[in-house]
Amino acid sequence: MPGMVFMVVAATAPLTAMASNLSLSLGLGAGEGTLGWILLIGVLLVFFTAGYIALARTVVSAGAYHVFVRHGLGPSAGGAAAFVATIAYNLACAGMIAATGYFTDQALTTYAGIDLPWAVYSVVALAVVWLLGFFGAGLASKVATVVSLLQFVLLAVLAIAVLGRDPGQFATDGFTPGSVTSGGAALTVVFVLLSFAGYEAAATYGEECNAPGKKIKYATYLALGLLVLVFLISTWTLVAAYDDVQAAAAPDPGAVLGGAAEHYLGRYAGGLISVTVALSFLAAAVAFHNMAARYGFALGRAGLLPRVLGRTHRVRATPHIAVGIQVAIDVLVLVPFVVGGADPLTTVFPSISGVTSLSLIFLMVSCALSAVVSSVRGTLNGAGLGTRTLSLIACAGLLAVGALIVLNYGQVTGSSSPAVAAMPALIVLGAVAGALAGRRRSTGLQDA
Repeated sequence: MPGMVFMVVAATAPLTAMASNLSLSLGLGAGEGTLGWILLIGVLLVFFTAGYIALARTVVSAGAYHVFVRHGLGPSAGGAAAFVATIAYNLACAGMIAATGYFTDQALTTYAGIDLPWAVYSVVALAVVWLLGFFGAGLASKVATVVSLLQFVLLAVLAIAVLGRDPGQFATDGFTPGSVTSGGAALTVVFVLLSFAGYEAAATYGEECNAPGKKIKYATYLALGLLVLVFLISTWTLVAAYDDVQAAAAPDPGAVLGGAAEHYLGRYAGGLISVTVALSFLAAAVAFHNMAARYGFALGRAGLLPRVLGRTHRVRATPHIAVGIQVAIDVLVLVPFVVGGADPLTTVFPSISGVTSLSLIFLMVSCALSAVVSSVRGTLNGAGLGTRTLSLIACAGLLAVGALIVLNYGQVTGSSSPAVAAMPALIVLGAVAGALAGRRRSTGLQDA
């Protein structure tokens, strides 16, 4: 169970979320009102988790969302969810690999004088990801645990340093209605929700780890509580570290965390943060790789994709073919950017952030509706409050967030490129293809 918890934490990469999504919210969104939104989104995710866990206790599979959606909404909807999740997690893994290479290059160039192309480090990261995927969730979870603990230690040390020097700066203004609704609140909602991406991991590993539904429940709630606590304390620390955090973050949100660390901990903290950020991106790449590979495995076993993907290694019992295919997809996604000499943070990330955010909304809304329908039909155990009422509230809240993403898509992606704006078409195409495949293979789906 601890391993499943830390795989969820690794997928969200707390330190990278602080250096990117939450810092963007502080600078361009609601500012210190981000604190209140972390709590509100946390409550929304608790509501969603009630139905999600009820489904997880009923059906256990490596392709969590797609079997959950299929359970209540049928094979066509399940196929659509499966394809959308596969697209999102494969793209997310490629983006994390690129970021690992980029931040490793930045750290070594700045602090060690070693200047190599970022792609070299991404190749090394790919090799590490493949090895950890091949050897299974057990080893991967140990690596994720170590990296996650490093992030927690660094963020805790910074919080203690700020609290020790300026305890009066930890004000509660960020939780007031005025702060929560101020400024770019819409962007804050999007960025905070994106910080929790990768939320499916515990149920995804339930089958491989032989985990019963109760352990999946505890792992999911523990991970959610841990993430809310980490994001809340860390964001509050950044708010306390600056007299006006929004003014400080607006020009360069990515420098807020490093600036606070250098001011309160000394210059050495800059290098430490750079290395830890690179490691956290690597841990996130491992987590998303494992989820994408296990979706490929589940879909191959169900007959939605070539059945060879559903094979497992005779010794390791891991989906080794799906693991290899997933790494190959990463290569195919990244090679054009490398050949074109593009910057990974201004080319890869814009398209990925938009697609993954909308994909997450699609999957969670579908899952919540599935919980409601299954409960009404009597095919889902659990109290009506959690499986119906809370799931409906979560569905409405998530749809509202989805609308905010669409209305602010250019700001969410940070790009005005028509190609980036067209990327959500992948979700539509994937959903249609998945629905058709699910209908054709409805009999094979029963094996998943």
